Amino acid sequence: MIAFQYLDSLTTTDQISLEEYLKFSKPFSKWDIRPIKDEKIWSLDSIRTSSEIANFFWGGFSQHFELTAKEAGAKPNQFLNSAYIEKNANIDFLNQNIDKFKILSSEVKKVNNKIFLNQISLHRIDNLFKENNKYWTYIISPKSPFPISDKINIERKSKFSKGQERILKQMQDLSVYAMIKTDKGVFFLKDRFTDNSHGYYYSFTKTMEQNNHLFEISDFTKITDEFYHYIAN
Repeated sequence: MIAFQYLDSLTTTDQISLEEYLKFSKPFSKWDIRPIKDEKIWSLDSIRTSSEIANFFWGGFSQHFELTAKEAGAKPNQFLNSAYIEKNANIDFLNQNIDKFKILSSEVKKVNNKIFLNQISLHRIDNLFKENNKYWTYIISPKSPFPISDKINIERKSKFSKGQERILKQMQDLSVYAMIKTDKGVFFLKDRFTDNSHGYYYSFTKTMEQNNHLFEISDFTKITDEFYHYIAN
């Protein structure tokens, strides 16, 4: 697979550390390989789900970074255990900052954008990335279901609006690294590992969304009529 070879060459040539790889392979970051729109695709000689693609890449890169099979297999469970341990504290955090979350949710609901990413050196809104103050996009074949490629285009004219920059700043203030808006609500991601994640969900319908292929909900708690805490595996 071209995308795998591309990331493999990057991690080797640029001497990318495991921590750096994990940071940028988080969902909606620049190395997230999962198809966003398609739940299942033809890949690796069979039909695969989005989560399988992420786990396949983790398996390959865990070997690249010389982790044993036991160490690699334990990482997702360690992440989920931490999510359950942090659950009550995260619920308290939302309650303490409920007005800020309401304002952010209202702003995201109004705009047309679906994907928001706020990391230290990398920001993203939909398909436009801003990295170290430079804007770029991937050059992706219309036939490809994957959101990354080995070719990028430096954007000279495109940039985030003041409103979009304000949303990214609000995310930073609330320790939310990514958001994705669906037809039913907004997922606020506090952290994630491969296809596992935890955070909050703002519902447009006052119910928890449980049929999104990007979030296999294993646990959710209603906090208010509109806000939920969730854990997905």
